[in-house]
Amino acid sequence: MKNTVSKRFLVMLAASLLAGSCFAADDSGDPNGGAPKEKEAKSPKQLVSSSVKSSEKPIPRIWIGLTGSYTPLRLIHANTTGLTNNTTGEVLAASTSQGQAGGGLTVNARIYRSFWISLGAIYRYAGYDSMDDTNDINSDAYVERSRVRLIDVPVLIRYSGRKFNISKYTFYELGGVMREGFSRTTTTNWNNINGEVGVGPSSGTIYRRTIYGAVAGAGVIGRDDFGIIVSPEIRYTRWMGDTFNSNVLNSQKNQLEITVSFGF
Repeated sequence: MKNTVSKRFLVMLAASLLAGSCFAADDSGDPNGGAPKEKEAKSPKQLVSSSVKSSEKPIPRIWIGLTGSYTPLRLIHANTTGLTNNTTGEVLAASTSQGQAGGGLTVNARIYRSFWISLGAIYRYAGYDSMDDTNDINSDAYVERSRVRLIDVPVLIRYSGRKFNISKYTFYELGGVMREGFSRTTTTNWNNINGEVGVGPSSGTIYRRTIYGAVAGAGVIGRDDFGIIVSPEIRYTRWMGDTFNSNVLNSQKNQLEITVSFGF
């Protein structure tokens, strides 16, 4: 009787060891004893991870796009209240026109690992109106109206790596920019209290066709399911010169710029 019980016990023990070895062969590290495929299929974390990976599309090594730009600060500072000559009573004043909104193109290329070069061309249209009230016997007044087309050409080195970065979608950039003015138009008008009108003298405003600046910026970039790249960013530019300069107006030296680029 005892031998029969012992044999049954040994058979059951051997069967248990064999079953245990089979489960261990499937997945020795699984405390639940499940097969790797079953565990992978049932893991919510892995399902989310694989879903994210499949939905994300990488940014191409070279991409081009359209850029919209807006500067919260005006491109030109102007003294709208005027400067008064206490001896003669002459009053000089100015006002600015447009220039805060612009648009253009961008070209981006990865040059080494997480480093990119970004080239752009932003078109703007800006200008000023300068007034000179002489306060003489005839109350002669002169108005100079000047408009100019501007092209900003930034050349930036962009870093989009994960080291020292808050997200894989963010980037930082540094570089320089050139502003080129062209197609400037200027008119000067003269009038007085007698109703006389004519062409007045130039206000003497200094105009520089080309100026340069240093740029620093940051932004985010992503690509949707249709393959369209979207990249909003903020840039700060410190200009080293003035496009326009006089007693009552000068160019904005500290430029804050918000841009949004759409590319493919």
